[in-house]
Amino acid sequence: MTQAFNLSQLANNVNTSGQLNAAAGLYNQTPVANGGTGVATVASGAILVGAGTSAMTAVPAATANNVLTANGTAWVSSASQGGPAPIVRVYTSPSPWTKPASLKGVNVTLLSGGGSGSVWKGPTTGGNGAGGGGGSGGMGGIPAPSIPGPLTVTVGAGGAAAGPGASNAYTQGNTGGSSSFGALLSCTGGAGGSNNNGGATGSFTPSPTAIGFSGTAGTPSSVPATVSGGGGNSFQLWGFGASPTPQGPGPAPISGTAGTGYGSGGGGAQCTNTPGLGTSGPGTAGYVVVEEFY
Repeated sequence: MTQAFNLSQLANNVNTSGQLNAAAGLYNQTPVANGGTGVATVASGAILVGAGTSAMTAVPAATANNVLTANGTAWVSSASQGGPAPIVRVYTSPSPWTKPASLKGVNVTLLSGGGSGSVWKGPTTGGNGAGGGGGSGGMGGIPAPSIPGPLTVTVGAGGAAAGPGASNAYTQGNTGGSSSFGALLSCTGGAGGSNNNGGATGSFTPSPTAIGFSGTAGTPSSVPATVSGGGGNSFQLWGFGASPTPQGPGPAPISGTAGTGYGSGGGGAQCTNTPGLGTSGPGTAGYVVVEEFY
């Protein structure tokens, strides 16, 4: 072809403003030296990375979940070094748990139920109930090979309110329930108030991969007996025990109150020998949290 012919064909792709229609096709790609990529086509989903004065390199999106990482001289597609975010399961009631096939391990946090307060029923000067103990708890990491097949997640209930009981006597508070992750991790509930003595906190059995903590014991009634005992706080203060309750004037009864949150102890109670009166505060239930890592 002659130069004149080539120029005439170029004119066919130039508009009246002198603009070249690139969509009609160019002879070749723009070189890197002139600000181009040096690449004619790029695969769908690929990313172009610089290569100095040479044509850019396409990094394909060929492998799922890969990430771009720098090796010191270039960007390359490589497998992610981190895993996906853990799946967090919170249990406030008993439930079965099945180990997923791709599981790598779990972190488990447990809290047991708090105990309820005790009740004194008799003369107003005779005594006052004491608070229930707070729940214990702990946490531990367990690799997947150490976890058996299906197991049961047990969540400790709060100790039920005590009373009304017999006249001229104490009615003991009820112990909170234990929480567990199968047979691998467990903690016992806070004890119920005993006579005018506060209930003890529960306990957790530690292991090389787990640590446990106690809550606080319930408080006894005052001496002289004008204030009922308060409930104990739970492990990590996830629950606050019931506050001590002052005795009312004359024969007015003291009703125990419940704690707040999880695993807290209930307050003690005091009343006269009137039938049907005299109930302590209940403990509150615990919980179990399972974090699954893949």
